[in-house]
Amino acid sequence: MTTLGKENGPCATKINNAPGNDVTAAYVIMNSNQNYSWNVSGSVSKPMSHGVSLRGGYSYGVSKSLVEPSSTAGSSWGSSNPIVSDPNNPPLAYSINSPGKRVYVQGAYTHSYFGFGATTVSAFYNAAPNVPTGFFGPNTSYVFAGDANGDTVSGNDLIYIPRNTSEMNFKPLTVSGVTFTPAQQAAAFEQYIENDSYLSSHRGQYAERGGVFFPMVGRIDLSITQDVFHSIAGARHLGQIRLDITNFGNLLNSNWGVGQRIVNNQILTNPSRDANGGLTYNMQTLNGQLLTTPLQNTTSLSDVYTIMLSFRYQFN
Repeated sequence: MTTLGKENGPCATKINNAPGNDVTAAYVIMNSNQNYSWNVSGSVSKPMSHGVSLRGGYSYGVSKSLVEPSSTAGSSWGSSNPIVSDPNNPPLAYSINSPGKRVYVQGAYTHSYFGFGATTVSAFYNAAPNVPTGFFGPNTSYVFAGDANGDTVSGNDLIYIPRNTSEMNFKPLTVSGVTFTPAQQAAAFEQYIENDSYLSSHRGQYAERGGVFFPMVGRIDLSITQDVFHSIAGARHLGQIRLDITNFGNLLNSNWGVGQRIVNNQILTNPSRDANGGLTYNMQTLNGQLLTTPLQNTTSLSDVYTIMLSFRYQFN
């Protein structure tokens, strides 16, 4: 699907000339055959032998589209469609549904250590791009905070990634009484680019829509179960004690199993024109300081370990 739009422009011909009936937004939605997606995957497994079973797999997928469909035609054309210039002619780019790569390994070991039931220890390891809270997929786009190209939509203009500081055009910025010079902001932006694997590998280009994928995060879940069998008056009774530890690695080391996200994908702010007609802007700040580090740890329930002890009883 592609969405063509025009917002807040003059209306040359009005169907109804009554005051207040100006057409402020008109959209045409058309089908497209350029979108595509593909996925390749493979797995290996070892059936249960001597109480041990193993399985592992890998997958990689890509999904690209011209427009990321949103709840309305207006938002699909505007805020949900990061572009460089003309929102009516968006290029093919990564969709938020593009899965990236995933690796998983699972294993289990079962043995009867006691006379009343089997003991099973199982573990599952999964590594995939992190999907932070508030995001619909594992990727995002670097855009201006503001309207850089004058299409009346803010927050959807992809930034240019300069080759070096000579291609940057910052203006003075004052935050909480502290003024940052253009040179200080350029140095911070240069440091930010060097710290970001996507930006540093795409210098001299415009950022892609959805081109920034969040770092992979690997987590392991551990489960231990103890079966308890017993017969009463000829009837078989089954009990099972189970211990589940989600994100077990985080229990061993607080740095393991923790996802990461972009601190702020709108790293350039307040776009405007300078005296020569060139685009000028400011560097994003955090806690009154210029932003120089792209990533921060996420703080969801998935980033910490949880322990659950349960008991299940089954009878005939």
